[in-house]
Amino acid sequence: MWWACQRPARYAVKRAVSIFCVAGEASGDASCAALVQTVRERLPNAHFWGVGGRLMAKAGVQLLYDSSRWGAVGVVEALRVAPALWLAQQNLKRRLAQQPPDLMVLVDFGAFNVPLAKWAKARGIKVFYYFPPGSWRRYLPRRNDLPHCTDCIVTPFPWSAALLRQAGANAHFVGHPLLDRVKPSLSEEQFCHKLHLNAESLRVGLLPGSRRQEVRLLLPIMRRAAELLAERKPGAQFVLALAPSVRDEEVQHALAGCAVPCRIAREMAYDVMAYSHLLWCCSGTATLEAAILGTPMIILYRVSRLMELEYHVRKRALNLTFIGLPNLIAQRGICPELLQHAATPQNIVAHSLNLLPGTEGHRLQREALQEVKSVLGEPGATDRAAHLLLKCLEVNHADPR
Repeated sequence: MWWACQRPARYAVKRAVSIFCVAGEASGDASCAALVQTVRERLPNAHFWGVGGRLMAKAGVQLLYDSSRWGAVGVVEALRVAPALWLAQQNLKRRLAQQPPDLMVLVDFGAFNVPLAKWAKARGIKVFYYFPPGSWRRYLPRRNDLPHCTDCIVTPFPWSAALLRQAGANAHFVGHPLLDRVKPSLSEEQFCHKLHLNAESLRVGLLPGSRRQEVRLLLPIMRRAAELLAERKPGAQFVLALAPSVRDEEVQHALAGCAVPCRIAREMAYDVMAYSHLLWCCSGTATLEAAILGTPMIILYRVSRLMELEYHVRKRALNLTFIGLPNLIAQRGICPELLQHAATPQNIVAHSLNLLPGTEGHRLQREALQEVKSVLGEPGATDRAAHLLLKCLEVNHADPR
């Protein structure tokens, strides 16, 4: 198959290619950064610019805006950042009108990116959409503009590609790029040594999310749950995986006076996921990353009262039974979900006792997570996406250097 090449070819182009990229949240930043790095191997002189976070900047994207604080859940949170996003979008349109790129690469972030795609397409700019919004859904929304405002859509789920093609889009399933990058950086022995953990004792990983509100609402509950579980399971060890966006003072405030030690691991999320026996995980991309690594988890989520009201309205409108990605993909409840008032320390501990190593719950969830992973395709998704991007650019593939 065309994606089986071991060494990426470099392609001859008559001039530097300009590629404009937009990613709005941490997961999109990571996916776009990996895509940029892969495309750059084939087009070393390409100029990447746009909107994203620290990983895109590290990959060599010239950032006009840092979107790391733009992430919002639901309408209520979106209203808070809407003025800044609107202003940024208008400024970007002026810049793009003056300097139209050869290709616009958009990653998820539908409220911002879909209107931008429609604007760009109407002005003759090619649009490559990587990770269409809500691609995990098994249906398309009644109003779906993507087939009409994109040149190519690359999606991580097979049903998403099929639905988009039926709607007239040039859509492709390439597999999920998380399969390429979700792996621990250390061995289990190195991990335990670095964090001063007893390799023989129970390890519970805490992943409270990357947004400030998620951490503020979930971390105190996780802290109390850790204290209660330690009473039931003496010797249990707790490791807190922190996203780069989480500030030290927020963590120190939440953990002040904690009765059990909690090791803090910054930028070691995949190691924490891989080498914990159980995870308490904020709903989001992290739950799918944990599923790929096969670690049983309890999915947690808490939001403000206004957002809770919005959630109940949208849940009925969208016909949502679950919110956790492993459950949505499996279309059944394989991981416990504790949302809002159900996300109490007592409930977390009760479910944890049924998911510890040696229990039937632990074994069954591990088997179910393996099934979820199998749906995501094969590794190499980023390479396949890069190939489609080059095809969209109409780079001369017949003249590899």
